Amino acid sequence: MLRRRSFWIAAAAVAYTAFAALRASGGQGPAWLALLGLPALLALGFRWVERPPRGEDRIEPAARSAAAVCLTGAAMLAAARSGPRGLALIALGNLGAAAASMAALVGLARIAGLGGLLEPPPSTRRLDAAAFASLFWTVAVALPAISAVAPARTAELDPLLVDYATSAASLGSLTVTLVAIARVRIARRLELGVADRVEAALLLSATALAVGLSAAFVGVAPPESILPVTSAAAAVCVAFCTVAADAAHVSRALRLTLAIAALATPPALLAVYVVHGAPRGDLGLRGAPQSSVGVAVFSACALCAIAGLAAPALARRFAPEGARWLGAFDAATRAAMNPEPEAALETALAALREASDQGATGQTPPALYLLSPPERVTVDRAGYAHTEAAAVPARLIELCQAEPERVLRVEAAEAVEVRRPEVRPLLGWLGERDIGVVALVNDAEGPIGALAIPRGRRTAPMTLEEVSGLRAVADRLGAVIAVSAMLSGSRGREVAARREAEERAREIDRLERALALSAGRFRAIAALLSRPARAAAYSPAARTALEELERLGAAGGPVALLTSPGIDAVAWGAVVHLASPRARAGGPLAIVDGAAPVPEGYAQAFAQARGASAAREDAAARPGADETPPALALWRDPDSSPIEAAKGGTLLVLDAQALPAEVQSYLAAALPDDVGLVVAVPQPPAALAATGQMNERLADRLGARAVALPPLSARAEDLRALALDHLARIGVRLRGRPFGLDLRALQAVLDHPWPGNDAEMGAVLLRAALVAEGDVIGEKDLAAIGFTPQPAPPDRAEIGRSAARRARRRRAEKAG
Repeated sequence: MLRRRSFWIAAAAVAYTAFAALRASGGQGPAWLALLGLPALLALGFRWVERPPRGEDRIEPAARSAAAVCLTGAAMLAAARSGPRGLALIALGNLGAAAASMAALVGLARIAGLGGLLEPPPSTRRLDAAAFASLFWTVAVALPAISAVAPARTAELDPLLVDYATSAASLGSLTVTLVAIARVRIARRLELGVADRVEAALLLSATALAVGLSAAFVGVAPPESILPVTSAAAAVCVAFCTVAADAAHVSRALRLTLAIAALATPPALLAVYVVHGAPRGDLGLRGAPQSSVGVAVFSACALCAIAGLAAPALARRFAPEGARWLGAFDAATRAAMNPEPEAALETALAALREASDQGATGQTPPALYLLSPPERVTVDRAGYAHTEAAAVPARLIELCQAEPERVLRVEAAEAVEVRRPEVRPLLGWLGERDIGVVALVNDAEGPIGALAIPRGRRTAPMTLEEVSGLRAVADRLGAVIAVSAMLSGSRGREVAARREAEERAREIDRLERALALSAGRFRAIAALLSRPARAAAYSPAARTALEELERLGAAGGPVALLTSPGIDAVAWGAVVHLASPRARAGGPLAIVDGAAPVPEGYAQAFAQARGASAAREDAAARPGADETPPALALWRDPDSSPIEAAKGGTLLVLDAQALPAEVQSYLAAALPDDVGLVVAVPQPPAALAATGQMNERLADRLGARAVALPPLSARAEDLRALALDHLARIGVRLRGRPFGLDLRALQAVLDHPWPGNDAEMGAVLLRAALVAEGDVIGEKDLAAIGFTPQPAPPDRAEIGRSAARRARRRRAEKAG
């Protein structure tokens, strides 16, 4: 540093100003201290701002040079103030304040980012703010300088103009500095490290301005004396923020400084006000001014001491929005020090989970994504780890490697998604999982995983301090995973698994295509079965039943279909299945007829799976044990159980009340969560349970989720369409063309109550089609098969009302 010519030039300027102050003071006063001490302090400042001899330097050389000029200007101002007030010293002091202010603005425009996705906008690197501030200081420096060099030319000028120019230049440069900092803060708020520096510069400059104005207001010093000092102090704060080696240290220093300023400034200013006002009697203390001054100074000192003690606690209050994560990262890092790798991983994720639950309940927990094998590790609230298969996009790993601290923030990716289209799919992947930040986990050989932290309700960008803490956690987890893999030999198994995966990739693709085709067939079969229910659903009763069944199917719970004789319950059960999430996932629809002796479709599989000899061997192996009923054994057998056949789909049980009681109980207890249950029963489950026709456990499982299927008597609007649909299918099947109905036959169909519902209508129309000679079925064809419309049965309420009227009439006749 001592070999640099720039330092000696700066030291000479400071020494010259201090010598001028010493000469003006007659060789006495603090100018000696300025002449001897300020060059030494300047040497320390230059040493602090110079490039470190080792390690990576992320500070631009222009910013370091601007910080050195800023320190030189502040030292010149301090040297000028060490002597008596004069025009020459005022000019030198203003020159130093001007150099400090403009150098701070230059350094602000040269703040270097840490790289990654975000790049500084060109507008933030312009030096227009420094040029504009120089206009204020040109007048403030030139006016006293000309007055000192050529007093005859400026004799007619008012001396107050120098003071006004100095105050105006100080306030103008401070205003320009605050505006420039605010502009950089808005444009670069998402850049890691830059946001911390600019935020600290803005708050420190605002604090310096507030303290300076307050000091001038209470009379500590005249505005023309205190405002240049305030401007230089703000410039030094900006320079400190721009060239500090670690932006996280800047944030911590900012919080502590703000805490001290908030606590100590009011009592200090109050003491100054008392000290200045007591001797003049402005405070009404004429009787004992000296004692009042002493009490005020002592109280101010005591309050400042208390403020120093309370400052750390208050500084924590100034922490950013995500400050809770700082403690969580520290706790996770300490937890990962556990010598047991799996215990260390669980405790570290549990610490992160606790901080996540404090931010917003019910959100996605922090997760560790492993690359090989592709797994996702999370920890529940009880502290137990859960592992599931999950893959991380390869592009996400690449972006994390290029980001500062190997940490990718969602807000940074969102800021560049317009000009970088390859980021958009990753944002979709991260948004689906509510991930706010991803840290790359490395071992000695390269990336092995990614640590994902949820976004939750957070709105403020992540600070460098938090990112550094997350990086420490990720590094520690990388060491834990590497140790675990080395101890268990999992890396060898991973390599073998990769080879096997590559060999079987084609087989996996083939099976996936086969599964997709199978899922399509399942949906097609269910859609075919549901056609009779949807063919002519125009009446309010049919539409209401369809909508209710689709809603219950989408909810995924069990559904009870209340059927009347002749209604096609399979079609309505297929509607429930198609509306469920299981059908969209390709699950099957398994149908069991409870009224059959053995469920159709499973008897042959059951006989082949077990056989008579196997059943005898099982019974002989368990002497004295109760023999399992054959029906219940069928449902328990994994090879022939209808429950196994319905895995991942829906189980439709027709006439569930006809199943044996033990089968009903087993069905209610053993049905897994991935199987939907639909039962067709003639009465509500509670009523069947009350009469003993249904097991209470199954009735409780079904609950109140029952839907009454509308009979044909309640679907007057649908009869014409249903009849034509039946005749169309019958005609195509018999003669290759659809049948029709004449008006009289159609009226007969509409007038009939159809107590047998769909089954009766299909049978009647089929018989009429068999005897019909033409393509149109008439009234004579219906008469030929013995079909005559029957009047609808009277309503029970109407019957009751008629009986009541007859009873009243008889009582009236007897009374008469």
